[in-house]
Amino acid sequence: MNLGVQYYRAPFPDAKYWEEDFRRIRESGLNTVQLWISWGWVEATPDRFVYDDYDRLVELAGKHHLGLVLSTIAEIQPNWIHRVIPGCELVDNRGNRIRSVARCEHHFGLTPGGCTDHPEVWRRMARFLEMTGRRYAGLAHLRGWDVWNELRWNVHADAPVCYCEHTLAAFRDWLKERFGSLEGLNAAWKRRYAEWVDVEPGRGPDLPYTEMIAFEEFICARAAAHARRRYEILKAADPEHPVTAHAADPSPLMAGGATEFAVNRGNDWALAELLDGIGCSSFPQWAGIDDADFGMRIDMVRSAAGKKKLWLSELQGGRAAVGFEIFGKVHASRQQRWLWNGLASGADTLLIWCWRDEVFGRESSGFGLDGNDGLAPERLEAMKITGSLWEKHAALFDHYRPDPAAVGILFSPQSYFLDWAQEADAARMRDALTGYARALTRNSVPCRFLEATRTECFRECKIIFLPRVPVLDPAQEEALLEFVREGGVLFAESEAGAFSSAGFYRYPEDRFTVPAGVVEIGRRTLEEEWLSVEMEGFRYRLKGDQWLTPPVGAAPDELFSVRKFGQGRIIYCGTYLGNAYRRTPYADFERLIRDLVRLAEATPAIEVISPPPEPDNFLYLKYGRSEGKSLLFVFFPPKTPVAELRIGGEHFRSGRAVELFSGRKYEIRKGKLVAEPGRFRIAVLAEE
Repeated sequence: MNLGVQYYRAPFPDAKYWEEDFRRIRESGLNTVQLWISWGWVEATPDRFVYDDYDRLVELAGKHHLGLVLSTIAEIQPNWIHRVIPGCELVDNRGNRIRSVARCEHHFGLTPGGCTDHPEVWRRMARFLEMTGRRYAGLAHLRGWDVWNELRWNVHADAPVCYCEHTLAAFRDWLKERFGSLEGLNAAWKRRYAEWVDVEPGRGPDLPYTEMIAFEEFICARAAAHARRRYEILKAADPEHPVTAHAADPSPLMAGGATEFAVNRGNDWALAELLDGIGCSSFPQWAGIDDADFGMRIDMVRSAAGKKKLWLSELQGGRAAVGFEIFGKVHASRQQRWLWNGLASGADTLLIWCWRDEVFGRESSGFGLDGNDGLAPERLEAMKITGSLWEKHAALFDHYRPDPAAVGILFSPQSYFLDWAQEADAARMRDALTGYARALTRNSVPCRFLEATRTECFRECKIIFLPRVPVLDPAQEEALLEFVREGGVLFAESEAGAFSSAGFYRYPEDRFTVPAGVVEIGRRTLEEEWLSVEMEGFRYRLKGDQWLTPPVGAAPDELFSVRKFGQGRIIYCGTYLGNAYRRTPYADFERLIRDLVRLAEATPAIEVISPPPEPDNFLYLKYGRSEGKSLLFVFFPPKTPVAELRIGGEHFRSGRAVELFSGRKYEIRKGKLVAEPGRFRIAVLAEE
């Protein structure tokens, strides 16, 4: 396990602090430091590479028995980039060239810099990566590389990018590979283009519509391809250590907006396939994220990582500060819950941002684990406790893997592209998905996120939720139907698969649910927000959103249609429950979710008997195995003295468990366990 902290964003902290800081970092229970190696700083003069400060820091890390994670910050480009490479600027959707400036929180270098599709920009960037990789590859205390920080290329662009001649050429090449010929593109898009040069990308919502969807998809694929190029350079220099990247948010949360397309910074599933792993940033106190939302975020990245490495690449260290605003407090107990949640999700590298308070720009006086917000001693003492426990049980945690989830939620990037092409963001798609995810997480139902094009994963689930998935291609539709034929339960919200990937609306009789006997009538006004409905003999009062689309043969206000198909069933819902729940959580939706999971025989192996979830108070579980033994993490809410749990499946077959913080012994009697919280209101139970 790598438990570390970001230390250096050149040229801060000052060198006078380094020796003492590294000593204190190690004494605080941390075993790793992360260093930003910035292209703009290293090659401040063209063709002259200066690593003297990094060399000293690397030496100090070894001296104090600290591992190293090195982040190659190639996206902060040298100040000379536009002088040395004239005409390399990014171009926005209105044809304006982007003037690069220094980032508000970074001391030296430019963003967005030159477009990486420009051959000379990429040649010089690649040389920086190669030089850095070769310089530090042989270090005994190197733990790995983060090859791309938050997958940015458009900071300070202030508009969608890039539309330069090099990116447009790459877009047309991508289309040629995808469609084979201009005739193939014309057939798919129902166009009559005469020459490839006539094919232009969309430049905003409805400008034009189909081309906009395609360009969004290309930009997403381009991020993965660029990450792979960076990866290959570092891997050639250092084949021994893992090379990862991370985004600011998991890709299902990247809804875009006025300056960014949906899923603009790449598809985590594609990235994980091309790298040695994938991570994300998380600043839960700053963003107002509770246990449910934080657990959901990490589960998204874990789902994308698959069997690759999962990193918590940036985790909030101290109080956030932006400009002259400060944002609450980061108490030790809450921070430790984030760390343990990451470990319970299968992360093997967890990095705190950052050690000292920042000193430059809009982030000054903030974020330091050892910062001056008055809570640093508490945080460092807690970190020492966790670090000591992780070291003591290193083998147990190093071999831990979470149980695979039988409940899936479909993430459809194509649906996000469609939404952005209509609305200039994909907030509806994101909120629908996170509504279901939050309800499942609050009820400690393990779930996994299924990327729509990776259909081979469908068969690993017992139930799949389609929360507002208007775009499905034929291969995805057939895979979903096959999943149902083989015994799975599919819960699909209104107009699932109503659009093709080119953005064409399909009439109800042409949609994939028709073979199962589900045909929608069409959109109807949602007259009443709250709906009393029945499903499989159970009654619920549920909250709808936007419209009703009743199926043929149903009453005008009928919400559900249940159809058997093969060995399984399709449950159709004629509105958007996830969106409504995301805005206003309520108990009956959670009850519906639990009943659906039971109907699909996907009941979790370990369940909470009590306490039941309340609006702002819920028990949260994660569990798995390490070398054949069960490991259970119980996150207690405030004022909850005990948790009664039902233990099933193959877990804790010995009937005995020990809580690792306290050493308290437990017996499991008749499949039940009554547990008490350990440190930080967490119980970590290992099978004896």
